[in-house]
Amino acid sequence: ATVPAPAVPAFDLSGRVALITGASSGIGARWARLLAGAGARVVLCARRTERLATLVGEITGAGGAAIAVVA
Repeated sequence: ATVPAPAVPAFDLSGRVALITGASSGIGARWARLLAGAGARVVLCARRTERLATLVGEITGAGGAAIAVVA
């Protein structure tokens, strides 16, 4: 059975920039999606180029703003 994700309070980060390290997977990727969904422009940093590119595509495809920085 799938456990539903906990509710996240609504917040607006429009006009803000968030830097997320370890963004290619796990908690980092989850935070990148949440912060971008709240309107932040996100800078994603990790070592795995392909995963970063996929996440940038996902975020920008949903109307967000994201760039990748390979560490």
